[in-house]
Amino acid sequence: MNLFENLCMLKENEEINEFEPEVVEQEISSAATSINSSKLPAIFKLIQFQKGQVNLDVGGGRFDNVAEELAKIGAINLVWDPYNRSAEHNNEVLQKIKENGGADSTTCSNVLNVIKEQEARLGVIKNCYKFAKSGANCYFTVYEGKLDGAPGLTKAGYQMNQKTKYYVDEIKQVFGNVTIKGKLITAMK
Repeated sequence: MNLFENLCMLKENEEINEFEPEVVEQEISSAATSINSSKLPAIFKLIQFQKGQVNLDVGGGRFDNVAEELAKIGAINLVWDPYNRSAEHNNEVLQKIKENGGADSTTCSNVLNVIKEQEARLGVIKNCYKFAKSGANCYFTVYEGKLDGAPGLTKAGYQMNQKTKYYVDEIKQVFGNVTIKGKLITAMK
């Protein structure tokens, strides 16, 4: 199933209408950037998850190693990713989030940096906001690449090559309360 079919199925699901995702088509797909099959993304070492916490990993890729790791402490990690998961999977995840009253937290790891279009990055940020409970923390990290500020193509897609602080203003367009500590951006809904 291609991305367009996946998005159409997402939009057809009436039960999750209030959780309708913002998805802006990208010129360069970010699907091939899902590479952490055995290693946990760094963001999951920077956040203290609690037993019973439901985290939504927006753009979390095709692997379930984070869910397996968080399950060890009794936390739940659900991945929503229109590029690496089926429409059926994504709809089930959003239904679980809806039943929970929203995610207790959201994570967005190394996603914003692989999207060329600002509008598409804002769509991802809006999804983190939209799917989170009021008062929830939403966490963002990026791979800074070459740090030369020169965006461009890579063998897996696209890379912004920007420092973490570059993304703060975009996140502030959606969230009012945004802080940065090291390489972790925290936004509170």
